[in-house]
Amino acid sequence: MSNQKKIDKLTLFLIPIGVAVNFVGGQIAILLRLPVYLDSIGTIVVGGLCGGIPGAIVGLISNVLNSISSPTTLFYAPLSIAFGLSAAFFSKRKVFLNFGKTLLSALWFAFVGGVCGACITMLVNGGDFGPITASLYAAAIQGVTGWGVFPCQLVSEFFMDLIDKAITIIVCFGVFKALPNRLLSKVKFGSVYAKEEKSEETEEE
Repeated sequence: MSNQKKIDKLTLFLIPIGVAVNFVGGQIAILLRLPVYLDSIGTIVVGGLCGGIPGAIVGLISNVLNSISSPTTLFYAPLSIAFGLSAAFFSKRKVFLNFGKTLLSALWFAFVGGVCGACITMLVNGGDFGPITASLYAAAIQGVTGWGVFPCQLVSEFFMDLIDKAITIIVCFGVFKALPNRLLSKVKFGSVYAKEEKSEETEEE
């Protein structure tokens, strides 16, 4: 029972840290005017370590906070929730232990963020591009190809999200690798990432 309390306390501690990481990553992307978001690192790390619900909570809180300055951000909250749940799904299946599989998982996160995100953008903006960064690229694509609004938005958001999630997932992979066993032992999926510790006998040899 005491061990369960420790797990609960650590998860509660990691949730606000995850939100803070999302905020800092997003601000860095904005300040440097990067064509990526970097605002879901905390969501995926917490989801991958603590489970889908904590990850989803990090994503939801992050969206709610961002909606204070940009109200339309709240419409994309389901995507952030899906990131947290997906991270737990992949973590449980040990996807993040292998770099190649980790990179491939970026395709799924890009599908959720890009394809589903494009649908939300169209609904929120009445079929128009809207004010988000990806829409600027979508308008440029339309100018070159002459395609309709939705195909341009879909292509723009997917590829922008693919770059973003590839960077994000590589950072998360590094975090999972770097965490010490004493912390991993206290979270839901920590055993997945725990390193084998050499015994004293082996060290003496």
